[in-house]
Amino acid sequence: MEEQQKEGIIAQYLEKDAELLGENGIAGTEQRDKGTNGNSEQGSIKNHYWKFIGGFFALLLVGFIGIPAIGMYIQKQEDMEFVEGMERNQQAMSELQERLKNDKDGGATPEETLQLFTAALKKGDIEQAEKYFVIEPQKRQDMLIANLDRIRAEGKFETLLDYLGKAKLEKDSNSSDNNVWFSYLENGRAQIGVEITKDKYSSVWKIENLAF
Repeated sequence: MEEQQKEGIIAQYLEKDAELLGENGIAGTEQRDKGTNGNSEQGSIKNHYWKFIGGFFALLLVGFIGIPAIGMYIQKQEDMEFVEGMERNQQAMSELQERLKNDKDGGATPEETLQLFTAALKKGDIEQAEKYFVIEPQKRQDMLIANLDRIRAEGKFETLLDYLGKAKLEKDSNSSDNNVWFSYLENGRAQIGVEITKDKYSSVWKIENLAF
């Protein structure tokens, strides 16, 4: 009987120990799992951290290299446009100088230009008369042509011819200045004024202003 009691007590202890071991085993497994998950989470955070740092420094590198490069490119484009603009201006100036040198519609003196202009108008050759106007600037030439058209439209063409024939070189005008005025006074009032100039690149005098 005593032996059975001993065996029962031993069995109870063994069962208790087994339960305790089982509980400890389960707890140990959970702790290991938690440890593994914790290490995984820490590794993921570290990976994100280093990716952020790498991206940040990559942006800095692009900024340090890219911004100066963009600035240099823009400056280069502006320099090229400036040079091209200068070349276009020089080309336009060269072409204008060539036109002025080749322009033969005018007189060697301001008096001769006025005579040629008046003679062309008397013949009714308006196209030839307009050739004695300055060729540059274009707006000035257009204005002179429009002024002549207005005089004809108003029926004052014959009066214009009469005044042109009576116009004299003004006393304070000097042909050495490459700019002179012819005018005609009637009753102390100027009836007509003709400004004739000579460009330094041209060999002829041209009409620049016709006040009537």
